Amino acid sequence: MKKIKTYKFRLYPSKIIERKLQFILNNCRCLYNTQLEYEKQIYFSNREYANRTDLNNLILDWKIINPNLKNIHSQVLQNVSDRLNKSFSNFFTRVKKGEKPGFPRFKPKDTYNSFSYPQSGFNLNKNKLKLSKIGEINIRLHRKINGKIKTLIIKKSPTNKWFAYFSVEETLIKKQSNNNYLGIDVGLNSFYTDSNGNKIENPKYLRESENRLIKIQRKFSKKKKSSKNRKKLRLKLAKLYEKILNQRLDFLHKQARELADNYSNIAVEKLQIKNMIKNHYLAKSINDVSWYKFLQLLSYKVEETGGQILEVNAKGTSQYCICGNKVKKSLAVRIHKCNKCGIKIDRDVMSAKLIKAIAFENYKINIQQVKKVEPKNTVGHTEFQACEVFPLGETVKQESLASNNIK
Repeated sequence: MKKIKTYKFRLYPSKIIERKLQFILNNCRCLYNTQLEYEKQIYFSNREYANRTDLNNLILDWKIINPNLKNIHSQVLQNVSDRLNKSFSNFFTRVKKGEKPGFPRFKPKDTYNSFSYPQSGFNLNKNKLKLSKIGEINIRLHRKINGKIKTLIIKKSPTNKWFAYFSVEETLIKKQSNNNYLGIDVGLNSFYTDSNGNKIENPKYLRESENRLIKIQRKFSKKKKSSKNRKKLRLKLAKLYEKILNQRLDFLHKQARELADNYSNIAVEKLQIKNMIKNHYLAKSINDVSWYKFLQLLSYKVEETGGQILEVNAKGTSQYCICGNKVKKSLAVRIHKCNKCGIKIDRDVMSAKLIKAIAFENYKINIQQVKKVEPKNTVGHTEFQACEVFPLGETVKQESLASNNIK
């Protein structure tokens, strides 16, 4: 079984090479904006748009207008056409669906931060990455690349760091499954609770750094636009956000790896996160806890170990007992007590047990649905749809009011 996996490595360009990289970013951005202006003229005249081939054919003309484009690899320029074509394709798709369309926008300097080599134009040799029309760049290969490299993306971070992303086609060799079963109930106070009674605390990295963020953001807002002091604070702010992101990713990877190594069959609840974050009581906390990213990482790690992830519609699990008795309780009640079987247990542990039972033991609460998660492309460390969405209704708002740690 073959899959696409992306490896991320840090680049350490010299000052000369960095200027060349920035030169390519600037000119690719100009080409993108030029193509967008051309597309707008066609769209507002005929309600159509030029396809990828039309845009690529016009690159020769734009090279005459802007000679700097001659110093950029041809496939890098063609990838700019791909980006714009995809933007317009998505725009028309949203129009057909009746969604808010969001017409493609011109790219300002700080938002266009990457360029791609779709097929060729690069060569990796030990700790050196050679790019066509740029030169050799020092690269830190902290792990071995397994498989055939298909695409390379060079990206600049908001903190002015450079990274290389290699999209690799590799053969997945599944390990032998250990046939252990587990149910997981995610939350905001506890990151998750499993069916064995274990609770993993939510580190709340964003909340911990919130006061520092507020102070820097206030200073940043008062600085004059385009001033040196404003640029210094922007970089300081970006570094703090980057630190929070790295802390969170490190935590998520470690938790997902521990679960994948110990359990081959894991049941998780389906979440409609897009709807949940519309609630302003919860939005910041949900973004901080990153359930969606955690389930992405967990899915591909479990798949690599030969296991499976099953999704469960967890609606009603907090109102039932494992014995089948219905036990009504508000979200303020954190202990599950059953008058029928006499069990007394943490409500989140009971929910995790029910999720496990529904997924693997045919336990039924009204109408339940179980779906196996099939990971798609693993981009970055992974990037695919891990959860089919199901609404949670008013329980979201109740949980936000019941949580003592959410303001």
